[in-house]
Amino acid sequence: MRLLCLLCVTCFGFGASETDNSTLKGIQGGYHTDPMNAPWHVGLYKVGKIYKQICGGTIIASNVVVTAAHCVSKDDKVWPASEFAVGAGKIYRAWDNFNDVGAQKSNVREIKLPPRYQGVVANYQEDIALLILVDAFVYTNFVQPACVSFNAHFDTLQLREGQLGKVVGWGLSGLKSKMSRLLRGATLPCVAIENCISQSPQSFKSYITGDKICAGYQNGTAVCRGDSGGGLVFPEAVDGIERYFLRGVVSTSPDSSELCNRYTWATFTHLLRHEHFVKSHVPHVEQICGISPIVNVASRFGVTADDSKCSCTCGK
Repeated sequence: MRLLCLLCVTCFGFGASETDNSTLKGIQGGYHTDPMNAPWHVGLYKVGKIYKQICGGTIIASNVVVTAAHCVSKDDKVWPASEFAVGAGKIYRAWDNFNDVGAQKSNVREIKLPPRYQGVVANYQEDIALLILVDAFVYTNFVQPACVSFNAHFDTLQLREGQLGKVVGWGLSGLKSKMSRLLRGATLPCVAIENCISQSPQSFKSYITGDKICAGYQNGTAVCRGDSGGGLVFPEAVDGIERYFLRGVVSTSPDSSELCNRYTWATFTHLLRHEHFVKSHVPHVEQICGISPIVNVASRFGVTADDSKCSCTCGK
């Protein structure tokens, strides 16, 4: 049984290699969604004559996106930032689609990886990266940051077994192994780490490293090829307003004969374990939490936000 590193390396010729016995994953069994339901989500694209979507990511500041390290590197070698671009506020996977009326795009200026990240050699431990953008996003109904809170107690509450998180992406959406044209989403329950380890294939257990959390179903709903780097977020209602907190980054899952194992859990890099790394590049990241993404329960999508409107009470 091979490791599924959730990224399409065989298609795009970078990232994890075919020889390291790994491959990539996306959302099967989910539902169609739109940017206003997940305004924090971006597509990560390989720059070229035709821009190719390879992974997902999460906005945590107007010019910073969180993704998986394996999306932008091969083992410990980081690929040039100039080879990547991101698109936010998109419904369609294609880089240019006139129906993406709220889309914003930027090239990547810098890529930051944890100093100890080594890829498959270290079983994809510390599988997280920060993308510093050339052009900052302007917050709208379609493009907003996810909340970040490093409060350990709040993190534990949101990651209780069975708590439902949300993940979105353009990954494989069916057994014919075609990438989804439209953004899809799924709600996935947290799985206790001891159950994740004990019930995972023996060959995969070593990839459930100390900085991973597990989530998902065993019923055909799963993250798949193309969803790597996307965020696992959890809602918290505050004064009638739902705020979504980033807790995990799509990382790895056991392989199957179908390219995408729809009947097992996936691992997500636990953001809390990388507080120092994130704050070393985005010192005030928790202060953005107050402005969201915010969805008013009464009037669901009538929200705009900017970094100047900040409340630091989320998760405290």
